[in-house]
Amino acid sequence: MSVLEINDIYKSFGELKVLKGITMHVDEGEVVAVIGPSGGGKSTLLRCATTLEKIDSGKITIGGMDIDYNNKKSLSEIRGKFGLVFQNFNLFPHFSVRRNITEALVSVHKKSKDEANKICDALLEKMGLANKGNTYPCNLSGGQQQRVSIARALATSPDILFFDEPTSALDPELTAGVLSVIRELAREKMTMVIVTHEMSFARDVADRIIFMDEGVIVEEGPAADLINNPKMDRTKEFLAGYSD
Repeated sequence: MSVLEINDIYKSFGELKVLKGITMHVDEGEVVAVIGPSGGGKSTLLRCATTLEKIDSGKITIGGMDIDYNNKKSLSEIRGKFGLVFQNFNLFPHFSVRRNITEALVSVHKKSKDEANKICDALLEKMGLANKGNTYPCNLSGGQQQRVSIARALATSPDILFFDEPTSALDPELTAGVLSVIRELAREKMTMVIVTHEMSFARDVADRIIFMDEGVIVEEGPAADLINNPKMDRTKEFLAGYSD
């Protein structure tokens, strides 16, 4: 069953055409990595899929619901179906780690404080941050902040998780910790779309890879096949600099 369906979407910013007829789907339990050069439309695709940008035309369906920008009630329901992890963490600096994770559970999803705290404790344990609930983001490393961000995205039990270059703001040592968390989620069959520049990670963790350039999908296929044996010249050119 498809958790995400994107049908022929277009998006421009003024004269600049950024997405030019993108069609893709993500099935339940599938991990799809989106790769490609900077400026190719990857992050805009993610922003459209998560309602942060309005598409000009086409259709996006998440968890069986079509995104309708004019229907606030359904938009709110759709936003409850996904989690989003940004490259720059986007944690509330004046909230503790615990409050960053529980705030939406209590205020939006109407969970009791006790219930929200139980969910938070389980997720902090899972992220290797069991003793960090009362810490503020400024006192955490970048890798720890990103793991809090992943915990916050998971707190609402979303149907699908979106990652926008989750390691691009981290050094190699911290990157490894965050990638291991995402690997574990993949083993647990969490449905994910990951925009990434980490080619070996994409090859090893994703079921499928989509290569985007200049607002179109140039090539897609099973992860190892696409990385090891790209068919299109543009994909070959992009991956030429990649080595294990």
